[in-house]
Amino acid sequence: MRNIFTFGHRPAQRNWTVADLRANKGKHQLTEVTAMNGEQAARAAAAGIDTIITRVQMMKEVRDAAPNTFVTAALMLVDHPTESDVLEGAMRAMDQGADALYTTRSLDTIKMLADLDFPVMGHVGLVPPYSTWIGGLRAYGTTADEALKLADRFRAMEKAGAFAVEVELVPQQVLEEINKQTSLITFSIGSGSGGDVTFLFSEDICGETENAPRHAYAYGNVRRLQEQIERERREALTAFQVAVRDGSFPYRDVSISMKPHELEAFRDRLGKTGSGAEHKGY
Repeated sequence: MRNIFTFGHRPAQRNWTVADLRANKGKHQLTEVTAMNGEQAARAAAAGIDTIITRVQMMKEVRDAAPNTFVTAALMLVDHPTESDVLEGAMRAMDQGADALYTTRSLDTIKMLADLDFPVMGHVGLVPPYSTWIGGLRAYGTTADEALKLADRFRAMEKAGAFAVEVELVPQQVLEEINKQTSLITFSIGSGSGGDVTFLFSEDICGETENAPRHAYAYGNVRRLQEQIERERREALTAFQVAVRDGSFPYRDVSISMKPHELEAFRDRLGKTGSGAEHKGY
């Protein structure tokens, strides 16, 4: 663990720092997963996952659940439409303990954040929100021309001040070659083991996604358990409905009973009270 001060001026400890990630480049393969709530973050930390990525809105919850894990806060485009929104979100995330920021926006945005000495991660290859520009959701960099354009994009991000880049659906051989020449820490998702960090969504790893992408791999089958839980819930609710309708519920062992002599005394006194009430005109 490394002792650090957060950007919010609070003492903390981290499993990795930016300097450590840079020093590790080309050495040990690290891991990154998504965490969109505290439970996912705590599980990732307990499993020894190296880095976590989350949305800015979940940053505080994720940091509280994984206090020592390197966390990147994603400034999603729809959540931060203007440059001032980006800056406000970045400041809030860094104050809440983010170690880095992620954006799919322009090189100018990367430069703006990097000029504040914020560690910034960009995105190359398939960038899903902009997939229309390359003809849909497909691998990118499968031709020499596209691979060279990728290399140019890496250099442009370096120049803008990024420290890392997410590389999505790029041929492993292309990433391997570029990774030898770039100073950026490369986070591979669907791009093989040619990068520095291998990234997958937690839901895909745990087997919770119905139609997981081709590059994902399920190491668990949580969806099967979720479906079983849902069946159990429906069956339990249906059984309750039937039992109430046929008069069998509430059962004797979940109902409260009076002792016979107390019940007799209650009935006797209730009868007298009722007669008195009628006599008084109530």
